[in-house]
Amino acid sequence: MKEEENFYEARMDKIFIKGSFWKHRTLRTIFDPPSFEWSETTMVKKIEILEKIVDAGEDLDKLIYEYKRRYNDQNRKDITSEVEGALAVLLQYKLKNKNNKI
Repeated sequence: MKEEENFYEARMDKIFIKGSFWKHRTLRTIFDPPSFEWSETTMVKKIEILEKIVDAGEDLDKLIYEYKRRYNDQNRKDITSEVEGALAVLLQYKLKNKNNKI
């Protein structure tokens, strides 16, 4: 298997839509709050995306490493610097709504 086939975007395509390009494959919709991509989904949808990724057996630590590597390679530290803040926002949202089915 070629490395690019195993890169996170290709894996997201397989998890979400088998055989095509998934709209949110870059994952900026869940890791980059200042981005346009973030604004395209609700908090509920972001949590659902993360749940589906984890349910598919993805290791979030590895996924985040690959995400950051991709944007660091493009010299986009403005994107990689947002990951921890995004995760804090998502975790806080999930904890505040833990009694609601999300």
